Amino acid sequence: MGGADATMNGKAGAGMVASNNNNLPSPDDAPISELELRREVIVSLSVCAFYILVSSVMVFSNKALAFTYGFTMTNALLLMQMMFTIGLLHFLRDVVHLIDFPRFELSVARSVSPVSFFYCLNAAAALLAVRELSVPSYTMVKRSASLFSLVLEFIILNKRPRVRVVLSLIVMVIGTVIAAISDSLGTRLGWAAGVASCLFQGIYLAYVKKSGAETGLGAFGVLYYHSVISLPILVAFVIVMGEVSQVLAYPQLFHVPFLVVLFFSLSMGVVLNYALFLATEKTSPTSTLVSGQVKSILQTAVGMFTFGGGDTSPRYLFGTLLNISGGIGYGVSKYLDMRERQQMAHPQT
Repeated sequence: MGGADATMNGKAGAGMVASNNNNLPSPDDAPISELELRREVIVSLSVCAFYILVSSVMVFSNKALAFTYGFTMTNALLLMQMMFTIGLLHFLRDVVHLIDFPRFELSVARSVSPVSFFYCLNAAAALLAVRELSVPSYTMVKRSASLFSLVLEFIILNKRPRVRVVLSLIVMVIGTVIAAISDSLGTRLGWAAGVASCLFQGIYLAYVKKSGAETGLGAFGVLYYHSVISLPILVAFVIVMGEVSQVLAYPQLFHVPFLVVLFFSLSMGVVLNYALFLATEKTSPTSTLVSGQVKSILQTAVGMFTFGGGDTSPRYLFGTLLNISGGIGYGVSKYLDMRERQQMAHPQT
């Protein structure tokens, strides 16, 4: 929720929902008409565009709170996001009956709590990074989360990556390091928070894959349990960091423009999770992968001209381009991996 990307946080849950349909016949196995093909393309593009829009709005609304309105109490913001998410999910399930997810059970909460702990740390670190870094810098460092996931999957799951994937990630990380050294607008705290967020995200995803802690909960069930379990952790953070008095003393607390941006920030967690669910259900993994890369490039481009922009030194721009190139290479490498797995699963006769 805290920037999302948080993006990967939602994907884990959405993937569990999608996996329920694995036993159904694949739509690709049956011939479809040209009209149906066009409809599928339109739906796929619409869903991908919706995901890109929601994810970007979440990042920019969180940035607006810190840069434009000076609301820098990130732990309090995350606590409000979790509380809003819990209330909204209950409203959507119990009042208007638009969604469904399991009731809260202590036995499930105990099994999910280790995952929720790293989910919470990832979101908190991501919000701090958004506050301290420009949007291009934040996008760059969060794109490097794939490297942490790759290393942790190798250590925990003994999953060996392809050489082309590793090389792409190395290029991406080199670009990030060059940009970080050259960044005159961001702070060391911001870059450290961004790296920590990537680490916590990688641990979160690797633990989910190893334990299957989220199995059967569904996209909204995962979000609900993580939000509830995160509450006591975030309350402790807010008290220890002295953010209660800072929030109460905030001069624009009841100003309408601030409240509008705050509402966008609070609501985007649920909307992003729904967007990721749609992306998983209505599009292919390749489409979701490409959408993520397009989102990162668009965020970087728009971020160069908003909320103070990004560093424009030649070395920073070179690092940015190197990071984007590595990201594109990573997307292509993962696409080739998916194609190879499909060919092995469905060999030509």
